Amino acid sequence: MLADCFLLLLGGLETTRNAISGGALELMRQHEQRELLLAQPRLINSAVEEILRWTSPITHSMRTALKDTEVRGRKIKEGDWVVVWNASANRDEEVFVNSDKFDVGRDPNDHFAFAYGEHFCLGAHLARLEIRLIFEEILDRMPDVELDGEVEWLASNLLHGVKRMPIKFTPRRAAAA
Repeated sequence: MLADCFLLLLGGLETTRNAISGGALELMRQHEQRELLLAQPRLINSAVEEILRWTSPITHSMRTALKDTEVRGRKIKEGDWVVVWNASANRDEEVFVNSDKFDVGRDPNDHFAFAYGEHFCLGAHLARLEIRLIFEEILDRMPDVELDGEVEWLASNLLHGVKRMPIKFTPRRAAAA
């Protein structure tokens, strides 16, 4: 039960937080993509998918082969451990056109951020909603957000994400109620 709670906390908090901070960082780095999203807010859903693909908050997943098989010429025996490196899968040039380009309008975007099949993320729909809502607010309230210092990354072999990211922006007043 404790392991399940750990997985829910890790999957429900850390991954979404790291996708959000990583997506914000990329939108600050890629001014033309941020400007495109500001000009075409209808792209928000594809932007969320691209943020998930690009940031790949979980670095890898490991499984045990249930039977002998072969993948791209490599023999895998029953019982062998198999690791999927998510960032690599999400940059596979056989799957993604211009795989090393951050593109908020990417379609299709069959990324591996939520895994696949029976291991597909239980909170995928909630994560997508949270990411969409926060970026709608960031773009509305802080359209000029910029980095204001060095980014510090997490030291982890399971999670990829930002530990510290100083920013600056022009404050906007909230709309009158």
